[in-house]
Amino acid sequence: MSELFNDQPRIKPVWEVIPQFFRYPFKPNVLPTLIFISLASVLTLIPFLGILVWLLLWAMLFKASYEILASTASGELDGPPSVTQMSGGIMFKHVGLLLSMAVAYGFIVGTTGSPAIAIALGIFLLLALPAAIMTLAMTQSLIAALNPVTWIRIIQTTGLAYLLTSVFLMLMLLSQGQAEALLLPILGEQWILFSIISWFISAYFMAASFHLMGYLLYQFHETLGIDAIQPDDSGTDRRSGGSPLIDEARSMIKAGRSDDAVAFLRDEINQRGAELPVQNFYRDLLRSQGEHDALVEQGKNLIPVLIHSYQQPETALDTAEECLKLDSRFSIANPDDVLPLARLAFEQGRHNLVLRLTSNFGKAHGQHPDLVENYFLAAQSMAKTEGRFGKAATLVQKLKQRFPDHPLQEQIARFEATLGKTAQG
Repeated sequence: MSELFNDQPRIKPVWEVIPQFFRYPFKPNVLPTLIFISLASVLTLIPFLGILVWLLLWAMLFKASYEILASTASGELDGPPSVTQMSGGIMFKHVGLLLSMAVAYGFIVGTTGSPAIAIALGIFLLLALPAAIMTLAMTQSLIAALNPVTWIRIIQTTGLAYLLTSVFLMLMLLSQGQAEALLLPILGEQWILFSIISWFISAYFMAASFHLMGYLLYQFHETLGIDAIQPDDSGTDRRSGGSPLIDEARSMIKAGRSDDAVAFLRDEINQRGAELPVQNFYRDLLRSQGEHDALVEQGKNLIPVLIHSYQQPETALDTAEECLKLDSRFSIANPDDVLPLARLAFEQGRHNLVLRLTSNFGKAHGQHPDLVENYFLAAQSMAKTEGRFGKAATLVQKLKQRFPDHPLQEQIARFEATLGKTAQG
């Protein structure tokens, strides 16, 4: 959809860059914040005032960590331009996320009373927790982060890499405990030094683990619909395409108002229309929010624009495929657009997509001039992908009988003969 690091080498999978995550906290854009938090932790030793300082430092650390995750997912691997751009309330949303998952677990287990369900649900929630944190970082919406559909989508999309990331996160947690167990007893009653080192260890492993989660999203950013930053010569973020609509939506997202950003872009697109970068950004936002119905509806409206206004049939085809995966009942709004997309899908060997695009075309548009070629492509796709020679033969026979004078009859007859030889062989 958008240009993503066209001149860059392939993104290495997460398991090939493990040392990078442990070096990351020492990046120039990250380390000063970690040191500041660690040194400021001395103030937590002051009676009464220490409680407030403790809360402020944790809020700062969570804010920095979530900014690290979000910026890494966008391709900034040397540290965010500022580790203080994330919403200041992200820590409370993080706590709300954990509490909500804990309450849901307690309610379900308490209601069912089943040990098997308790174990299975506990494993699922532990496995899904990184996905929930990733969603919260990218949307800053607690509601979106609590959507199990989004968790499952991230897990399914990233597959084995997600499982390995989860293992690495667990090892980092254990490493943090080991580091504290080894270093802190040496300090004895030197409480100031104890506080500084303890906080730095926590900050170090949080920065490393959130960078790890962000890198997983970056590895799969195209599939997940996350735009990677590619500044132009003027320093402008090309993801926005210079659009004030995208800039306004980004401001809402950074303020934790992702739902408002969705509503804002939807209204602008429906009422006034919008350029393609805005449409693409809106689709990315809908994906991150798990708004599948809205994604399908917007895709139906976008496909004819991609074909006729922007001459981007391949993008239109990809959009149609995504919509069909989200809703099996999806159909192309303009029947005239089905054949160009079906031809392109057939040329690219995406035969299952040909079948889905042309499915029920005759029922909906029985007199359409493209009916014969659409179903001829479907018959050829049946034979090529599913080995359904019998159904393909039946379909071409119907086409021959019903449309004896169609210009494609000669090709249809040759294909029928080929089917007969294949069936005999």
